[in-house]
Amino acid sequence: MDARETRCRCQMCELAAASSHGPEAYLHTITGHISRIGWAVQGVPGDRQGPSWAYSIGIWHTFRGPEFSIFGLSLYNMAAIINVLGRRIAGGGTITPGDEIDDVSRCPFVIRAVHESWRATSLFAVSNTIYGYLRPAYLQIVWPDLKGRWPWERGFDARFASRQPMLWLHRDDHPPGAWTRIDDRTG
Repeated sequence: MDARETRCRCQMCELAAASSHGPEAYLHTITGHISRIGWAVQGVPGDRQGPSWAYSIGIWHTFRGPEFSIFGLSLYNMAAIINVLGRRIAGGGTITPGDEIDDVSRCPFVIRAVHESWRATSLFAVSNTIYGYLRPAYLQIVWPDLKGRWPWERGFDARFASRQPMLWLHRDDHPPGAWTRIDDRTG
């Protein structure tokens, strides 16, 4: 079989082979990072309309593991958390919905599956461009309030309620707010 016939034809590999001029330059950088490291972390800075968030791109492509998302913390910390979990997947580990992660930072995390109704939103815009028509599964890394309560628990500190969406819910079932208006914000 000719090597040209066995080359991966996914959107990610096509972008990596594309020119690095113009609007494709950033995507070329991302795909290059995925080729070298196995994944990239896309950070989205917060503003007056909503908090920052970050997500991985490439873990599914490289390791057939889940992609990760996290919301409402500093971009630096969110990237560091995603990278720790990415290295676990790269090392053969597994992370699944319901897992409690307590060895990454001073606060624990719980893993929740992102409902597919969120996957076509601009929350994952760069991932959607890189992967094209594919929509790999994403997991949300959820953090508790200062008293250790989770967003789905009674008494969760209301000051933190808008900092991270509840992506495990269908988008239509999510309480209205910045996250449900994300496409109005970025579109």
